[in-house]
Amino acid sequence: MGDIYKLITVTATTDAEQINQNKVVAQSIEIPNAVRRKNGTAIIKSLILIDETNSTLECDVIFASANTAITDDEGKAVGEDVADLDSTINLFQGHISVASADYTDLVDTRLATKSNIDLMVQTAKDDSSLYMHIINRGSAVTFGETNDVKVRIGFLQGS
Repeated sequence: MGDIYKLITVTATTDAEQINQNKVVAQSIEIPNAVRRKNGTAIIKSLILIDETNSTLECDVIFASANTAITDDEGKAVGEDVADLDSTINLFQGHISVASADYTDLVDTRLATKSNIDLMVQTAKDDSSLYMHIINRGSAVTFGETNDVKVRIGFLQGS
């Protein structure tokens, strides 16, 4: 069986509150079946971020091979209240930065598009899911609902 393309959309669940610059927006969001088998590989080809707060969320989207926390709670800094951040960082697969220039304004929402990414990722030996963390890199953003951010990731999955 050859390579296949797959598009997966997840809700980046966050806290309905203001999240300041360099604070965690969402963490440990599962991207189910990101690869075709446990301990599999894929190439992230594209990323679309839908920001329903209409705030142009400038952020880093970090991918990890396991479900581990990078902070005690959304709205806090990376590593805040985490006993062993080094172990978590060793599971990171890479990141994609989303800047204000990546967005288009759709009146009551904003849509960011990143393409031609080619980030190779691998899941854990007992999992076919990837996990995603989002860190605010711009000005403070206030989320009215916990489901205001959606992320659509395009994968090229290996056989």
